[in-house]
Amino acid sequence: INGFNQSAPGMGSLYVMFTVLGGMAVLLRERNQWTLQRLMALPLSRAQILGAKIGVYFSLGMIQYFIVFAVGAAAGMDFGTNPLVLLAVMAAFVLCITALTFALAPLIKSEGQARGLVLLLSLSLAPLGGAWWPLEIVPQFMQTLGRLSPVAWAMEGFHDIIWYNGGFTDVLLEISVLLVVSAVLFAI
Repeated sequence: INGFNQSAPGMGSLYVMFTVLGGMAVLLRERNQWTLQRLMALPLSRAQILGAKIGVYFSLGMIQYFIVFAVGAAAGMDFGTNPLVLLAVMAAFVLCITALTFALAPLIKSEGQARGLVLLLSLSLAPLGGAWWPLEIVPQFMQTLGRLSPVAWAMEGFHDIIWYNGGFTDVLLEISVLLVVSAVLFAI
């Protein structure tokens, strides 16, 4: 087990949250400038418009992960032998954070509030979920509390893949939890 292999998934998850949650301010600006309302005049369904917006933030999150993991790979970090499984965990986490963004965006009243919420969520969910250090080194109550963060589920999946050369069946629980949370947040 190499502690440096914690860095790329952990920092990548933090940066994904900064990037994707930052979309709350953009969605607020679009609402205030009546951009969203003008989009409704297009010959597109609400689902198509919403799907395109979700796709943009999902894509930004995946690009963020690819950049961080590429830098890690260039620095000699080992990410295991299952890149497709690694990609599945990344996608589930990015989808979950995108869903959180879209669940919170309607509640935001100002861009300052959005920026503050991005910082609060990113800088609390990341360490709580084990992005900065493995959850195994914190007391048991913090490990239990950390499970409230989607970062914990993603990091556990990354650990299974990177440190223990796990396959898809080894991370099925983590991916499932992230997808269920995503579905609930999108429903909200």
